[in-house]
Amino acid sequence: MSAILILTLLLSVIFVITDKSENDAYITIRSCGEVVWTGSLTAVRDETVLTVVPSSDGRAKVIEGIDTSYEHYNVISITSDGVSVTESDCKNRICIHQGLMTPGDLPIVCLPNKLLITISPDEGNGADAYTY
Repeated sequence: MSAILILTLLLSVIFVITDKSENDAYITIRSCGEVVWTGSLTAVRDETVLTVVPSSDGRAKVIEGIDTSYEHYNVISITSDGVSVTESDCKNRICIHQGLMTPGDLPIVCLPNKLLITISPDEGNGADAYTY
């Protein structure tokens, strides 16, 4: 009886350690209503810095690195710990004050620049809506 209990406990521990579905988190950056960048948070090794520039024609531009020469922009920092907006030209800078977003947090939103950043547990193959 105790051997079955120990085996069950050992298999449970192995399952929890090797189950990566809870640990995987996918970042989605939307600008002007379109997905402009996606990536796995667990795959980030170094800091990734992106500048997202909305345009008047509804098309957004994503630039690697920092480029604040545009009229409207958001600079986004992505690390293995999470995502944050570090610079923005918007008036109130609420997107910057939201701080570091980690899996399970509310999305980062910059309404003036039409930016939405989310972290979800899958690549969009599951539920089509989440409740916060």
